[in-house]
Amino acid sequence: MTMHILSAGDGYAYYTSETVTGDVKRENGRELGDYYTEDGNPPGVWIGGGLTALGVTGTVTEEQMKALYGEGLHPDAEWIITAAQAQGKTADGAIAEAKLGRSYYGYSTGGTDLKD
Repeated sequence: MTMHILSAGDGYAYYTSETVTGDVKRENGRELGDYYTEDGNPPGVWIGGGLTALGVTGTVTEEQMKALYGEGLHPDAEWIITAAQAQGKTADGAIAEAKLGRSYYGYSTGGTDLKD
């Protein structure tokens, strides 16, 4: 078993595009799970004390990683948003249903305003 720390934002993308595919870009049409079965590594699974509250179990999907680490939403945000909109919520209201806590901080790299 290996464990990795993931950063908020698009940090998860490195893992899904290169690390889990042997540090090479994933080819078009190749599913993330193909790496696990072809190379004999087991897929990632949800662990931790908050699983009951989130209601997630089993294998971690790329969509769940994107929602949680990339967007700060519930791992099953797509389903939650679809269900909320079916109940008449606006797009913003539906996203609010799937949001977990505060938005991630955004940092500006700033510019250089050098003058001669």
